[in-house]
Amino acid sequence: MGGAAATGRVVLMTHTSTTHHQQRSPRSFARTAVTLCVAAVVLVGAALGAAADASAAETTEAAGDAPSAVITLGDSYSSGLGAGGYLDDCDRTPQAWNNLIFGDAVSDRTLLACSGARIAEVTQQVRQLEAIPGAGDRLITVTVGGNDAGFADELVNCLVSFLSCTRREAELTTLINGLHQPLVQLYDAVQAAAPGDDVIVGGYPMLVPDPAVRSDCPALTGLLSDSERQMIRRLGVLLNDVIDAAAAEAGVESASDEVAAGFDGHEACANGPGDWLYGLKISWSAADEPTTASASPYQPQWDVASSFVRDSFHPTVNGQAGYADAFEEAWAAR
Repeated sequence: MGGAAATGRVVLMTHTSTTHHQQRSPRSFARTAVTLCVAAVVLVGAALGAAADASAAETTEAAGDAPSAVITLGDSYSSGLGAGGYLDDCDRTPQAWNNLIFGDAVSDRTLLACSGARIAEVTQQVRQLEAIPGAGDRLITVTVGGNDAGFADELVNCLVSFLSCTRREAELTTLINGLHQPLVQLYDAVQAAAPGDDVIVGGYPMLVPDPAVRSDCPALTGLLSDSERQMIRRLGVLLNDVIDAAAAEAGVESASDEVAAGFDGHEACANGPGDWLYGLKISWSAADEPTTASASPYQPQWDVASSFVRDSFHPTVNGQAGYADAFEEAWAAR
């Protein structure tokens, strides 16, 4: 706009009274009303223009801070298991958090993650990463370690065993601590395959709530005792600590704290809208959908439960958004 509107100034032309207090004519009132209306339109237009400019600036700033592409490696916590709409035996889905992170600011996305993947299999995904051109300003994400720690198998043991699964805590602790060096080597390999890219690795949410905070959890079926739930949480904290330590040694960022904090209060409990993780969930696949996570090319982790509990203890659609938010926070804080 030109003139007064361009500088944010508005000049109001009003009739000035004389000492004789002359009455205004109808035509004078009409001119004043028209002038005021025009001024109001100018003010509103200026305000809307400023808001549009601010919005455009924010969008440009967000896009400028986003990576040129997002490439996601890992296991079922990155493939999208839990969100439904699976496209292949790796349980990849358009609803995976890889397709949500950064919103419209990123259009180039590659999802290599696969359900059941362990460190050895994610190393194979690194070879696929190496073949993707464009290294330099991309974000590479990795979630792995849960299958190596046997979390899925252990949850099944806790749900179906007549004996407390806490008896295996010492064994699982040793197993998780042993993942440190393999994770360091994997993270080093990711950086070598994608020179100049940012690498952020993610841990896992606490799968079940602290029984002292949220005790009534029908989706845990009553088969998990308080002591078993506390053990699962302790092992989850340990696994995230090992991931953080390996990330620090390899010189990459970790989103473990952001993931755990984001899911706090949204753990598997009742399969309600506030739960970002399913508890025990019975589900049926569509006729044209891969029928079981154990069809993955990697070693099956849920053999005992087949397709009917495939989504159990994995992020819901809201949980996928929670993962995207956590990695965005880690990106912003890097």
